[in-house]
Amino acid sequence: MFAFALAEECVDEHTTCATWSASGECSKNPGFMKTACAKSCNTCPKPIDPKLIELGKEVVTMEIENYGTVVLGFYPNAAPVTVAHITKLFRLGCYDTNHIFRVDRGFVAQIQSVSGASVTKPLSAECEAESRKTVPGEFTDVRHVRGILSMGRTSDPNSGGSSFSMLLGRAAHLDNEYTVFGKVLSGDEVLAALEQVETTKSGIFVMPKVRITIGKATIGPRTSHAVEL
Repeated sequence: MFAFALAEECVDEHTTCATWSASGECSKNPGFMKTACAKSCNTCPKPIDPKLIELGKEVVTMEIENYGTVVLGFYPNAAPVTVAHITKLFRLGCYDTNHIFRVDRGFVAQIQSVSGASVTKPLSAECEAESRKTVPGEFTDVRHVRGILSMGRTSDPNSGGSSFSMLLGRAAHLDNEYTVFGKVLSGDEVLAALEQVETTKSGIFVMPKVRITIGKATIGPRTSHAVEL
């Protein structure tokens, strides 16, 4: 089973936070300290509305060639437009033969935008049309921690398309800036294996040297194997 926290608890990310706080860093460097040392600075985020993280009725089972299977669950209360858009793309089979183009250890494993260039099978006209649509930003207090699904976008907050990330660690700088629309329900061992691939850097992107292909992704009803954790 996939075991990760939704960061409901308030913790310091560094062992020296208490020392930094005592020396006045909470007020001197609030941008960093308020998230990295939330407990010591008494800047713990407010509790998340439980309704935001209620799982929807559907899950996606995504087979990643040579690595294994991950099961994705969705948060329709947190991001209804995004969830409807992404699940439609999965239902149409648009992600089949697509790939994970970015693997940044401890940060994200990001799936490429759906296009004729990103998949190896012929892309249907319906997938082509649907993948070009954009969705608005749906920002909530759900935090970016390992296993979270986060929508990709450009500098325009309302430019979400078909690229999204599976978080590989805490990314506080994405909170309230990128749409959280679900989480990985099972397959943490797959994410861990992805983090071990050889990578190369291109600009801001850390990319795998060898293509990581999504063989097939199927959508179906949520069952007992995919319970909320």
